[in-house]
Amino acid sequence: MTRIGMITLNSTDYSRAAHWWKERLNATVAGDYPGFMMLQVPGLPALLGFQQVTEVADETRVHLDLEADPNLGREASVQAFVDAGASHVDSHQPSEDFGWDVLRDPFGMIFCLSDAH
Repeated sequence: MTRIGMITLNSTDYSRAAHWWKERLNATVAGDYPGFMMLQVPGLPALLGFQQVTEVADETRVHLDLEADPNLGREASVQAFVDAGASHVDSHQPSEDFGWDVLRDPFGMIFCLSDAH
């Protein structure tokens, strides 16, 4: 089953935004990468991510980062969403063992689907 792995917030200053929310939510840093920081928030099963962008558009301020069904794999999971009416926007493969696809649901909202991790 596909699961929500992260809720991602776009920010023009991701580091300051992440640290501000870290303090408000008593969170811990789960990952810190150039242009991206993830927080583990007590009581929240998904991570909270902060992503650097040059400008924030209202329609993409927040998006879901889904993890592929480990029994299906990313490619089949993406295809299942496309078959259900989503459209494929882009693919990213920054390393051999991790990548994600950007999709748009039938209502215009962007979401990402990554390899299970």
